[in-house]
Amino acid sequence: MGLRAALLIGIVIAAVVQVLHTIVPPAAGYALSDVLIALASAYAAFFFRRKARHRWIVRRVRVALGIGAVACGLWSVSNVLLLVSVAGVPLAAVPGQLLSTMAALLVPVAIVLAGPRPEGLAMVRQVIDVAAVSGAIFVLAWELVLAGADGALIAAQQVVVMGVLVVAAAVALVTLSTAKAGLGATVQQVLAAAALLQAATLLGGIRNDVADDPWWSHGVGAGYVLCAWMMAVSSRLAVSRPGEEMVGRLVFGGWALLPYLPVVIAVVFAGYREARDGRLTVVLVWMLLASFSLVLIRQFLTLVTVGRLASELAEQKAALAHQAHHDGLTGLLNRAAFDALAVTALSGNDVCILLLDLDGFKPVNDTYGHAAGDEVLIAVARRLSAELRTGDLVSRIGGDEFAILLTDADQRGDEVAMRLLRRIAEPIPVPGGHVTVGGSIGLAQARPGVPVTLTALLKQADAAMYAAKAAGKGRVGRYEPHGPTAWLESA
Repeated sequence: MGLRAALLIGIVIAAVVQVLHTIVPPAAGYALSDVLIALASAYAAFFFRRKARHRWIVRRVRVALGIGAVACGLWSVSNVLLLVSVAGVPLAAVPGQLLSTMAALLVPVAIVLAGPRPEGLAMVRQVIDVAAVSGAIFVLAWELVLAGADGALIAAQQVVVMGVLVVAAAVALVTLSTAKAGLGATVQQVLAAAALLQAATLLGGIRNDVADDPWWSHGVGAGYVLCAWMMAVSSRLAVSRPGEEMVGRLVFGGWALLPYLPVVIAVVFAGYREARDGRLTVVLVWMLLASFSLVLIRQFLTLVTVGRLASELAEQKAALAHQAHHDGLTGLLNRAAFDALAVTALSGNDVCILLLDLDGFKPVNDTYGHAAGDEVLIAVARRLSAELRTGDLVSRIGGDEFAILLTDADQRGDEVAMRLLRRIAEPIPVPGGHVTVGGSIGLAQARPGVPVTLTALLKQADAAMYAAKAAGKGRVGRYEPHGPTAWLESA
């Protein structure tokens, strides 16, 4: 059976029970409600307990399900005791009411444990949410439940119970506000909705008791039955794993505005009371001020969180962009980025391409290990960058091969190449000692007015580099289009 069908059946049953309360004798109405609630809550307790034994569920959620099973079990027992009191044992009503109150207290605890575990600002926001919603609900409960009782005697116990129920309702609302739109309902969400209905029903029951109305009036009879039915339904749903808070759920979630609904209703009620009576009670004024202050603080924290997330996102985008265009080990340009920038540089400058291949790099890896080889590559990259001008480009295009583009090169290519070889030949510290590597460089020149492609220049520089290696390494080879390649020994 689908969730919607199950809830629809529960609503129909609850409505029938509410109608029957107006027809049958009070004792029969009590008995009918107690039997249905006891059966539904016992059913929920059984399946909550069975879910709590599943090892694949997060331990924290299993504890929450266990608490939910205890709460439903207590509620079932309490209604059995209330049924016994209706049957002729009035003393059973007191422990029955006590167990019912204990069950109402345990449900919010289960909801909190089963939900996401917030940290830092997220935890502060959640506490503020609960406090602000509690204040707004307390205003409505005070004005509609207690202050609206036409001067009837209000017991301190009723005020305490009402306060507990208000907090329970706030926790349920805040939990529901984290629901992800478009996903199926879970145990936690339907249980939170049941807890919200339970709190509203119990507050209605207090109102009926204070105003000396029949206990089942104002929908209270249906509320108890529907609440137990929803708990039974929730016990058969899938369990969602508690996850981290996401900015999308924080700002754009389908239920994100739900906690503010009581605040809006409280404001509307205050406006109605002011228009009707021309005054507001002290409790109403101060509680509204407190709730609004908490909402403002919460919104400020939300802005801080969103700003922090936006900053982190910008940093991540910049890091990804850097990774997309740079070598992960040396931080130099990668081949794709070098080619793109070099093509632009070739459009109107006198440029020179140098291809550098390290000599003696493999023995470093073989003797000292790959970590030492990485240190050598990093040191070479730093030395190359330090010897070049701002407008020049340097890239790692292979394992130990580097490409360099000199802008406005004119005749300085040979000089720069020799300087690079001398700089590279300096000892490099690695784990386990110092090593020395050399290099061979191939040089190809492009001049203004002479069309040439980057691919052609790289091929020319590559040919010059292999010629330099063939001549004895540690040399610079220049590509000469009208004659043999010449080699300049490294100083």
